[in-house]
Amino acid sequence: MNSAADYPTTFRRLVAATAFAGLFGFALTVTLTPAAVNQISVDLCHGSKALVGYLYQTAMAGFLACVLLGGRYSDRRGKLPVLTAGAVMMAVGSYLFAHAHSYPVALAAVCIMGGGGGFSEGISMAAIADVFEPRRRTSVMNGAQVFFAAGAVVGPFAVSWLLARHLDWRLAYIATSGFCVLAALLALTAVMTRRERPLAHVHVGEWRAVLRDRLVLALSFGILLYVGAESGQGSWLAAYFRQNLHSKGPVAAATVAMFWAGIGLGRAITTWTAKHLSDYTIICIALTGATIFQSALLLVGSPVPGLVLVPLLGFALAPVWPTTISRASAQHPMQTGSVLSIVVAAGGIGGGFVPAAIGQAADRFGLPPALWSCAVLSAINLALFATLWSRNRARFQAP
Repeated sequence: MNSAADYPTTFRRLVAATAFAGLFGFALTVTLTPAAVNQISVDLCHGSKALVGYLYQTAMAGFLACVLLGGRYSDRRGKLPVLTAGAVMMAVGSYLFAHAHSYPVALAAVCIMGGGGGFSEGISMAAIADVFEPRRRTSVMNGAQVFFAAGAVVGPFAVSWLLARHLDWRLAYIATSGFCVLAALLALTAVMTRRERPLAHVHVGEWRAVLRDRLVLALSFGILLYVGAESGQGSWLAAYFRQNLHSKGPVAAATVAMFWAGIGLGRAITTWTAKHLSDYTIICIALTGATIFQSALLLVGSPVPGLVLVPLLGFALAPVWPTTISRASAQHPMQTGSVLSIVVAAGGIGGGFVPAAIGQAADRFGLPPALWSCAVLSAINLALFATLWSRNRARFQAP
């Protein structure tokens, strides 16, 4: 049975490239729809924000199912076959959505894309953890998050570029499908080396011990609140700028890229600040800033200050996901697969429920009032982490 040190360097690099490609493709599938939300609303949803919200909800339902199945299966059979399946599903879903001309077909397409993302996101991190030694693992995982952020910037900017040139937004999904095919071929190449050795006896532990851990469950709830606020705001940024701040279509689409550019920069800087600040301090500062910037974005009445606030909001939100994931995994180092499945699944619930609920509320009360829920979620999350710190000081300081 191989340990991380037993894998040759060329195989490690191949696994890292596969993980990076999977995360880049997943980021594209996640951010294209928010960037093209105004066009999708007209072409596929008859102008209904609630129907757009159901697209987000359906995608996250597929994600949630597959992240749980994929984590369990990958511990027994290997991470690389699951990453291959994820890339294939994202390719098929993207291509199907690009050619969808009815709402039911669009629902099926986003469900497939979401399922592919479920096989890609958490499994990519697990694959890196399996083949890299602890002293290098953190830096490689940070690099993986940079690739995710890059995909989240490239996708919306591609939509903005297409709209500025009066081209069909569907071309972005076709290009995404092509990239995911390449990612699937890369993953398949890694599978064909037959070097991966699943560590089922290490990863598959007693789930009840994890489920009884109140801190892990509280951190999972914190991730649910975080993803709800992040995806809720990010999913409706383009619609808010187009309809409420009266920005032009390409500018509105570009706000999603600006949001994720802020997240990418924030996570890159956190790799340095984590050496000097505790997890608690980082998360609480981040959630304080997120609450302030989300509120300010909804109070401004002009797109110019709004465009300044969007990347600031992304920058503030950036550290919450990786820092909370790291802290949760540290509680059960021999059962990281089980912990990761629970925490990421909680994020899937937040990402599926909140954007859809905002869409339904927007149809009834208007989009700005509905978006205030994102600021409220960040404020509740801040109170949660302040309480966790006061009650679990020793565990937050654990390595």
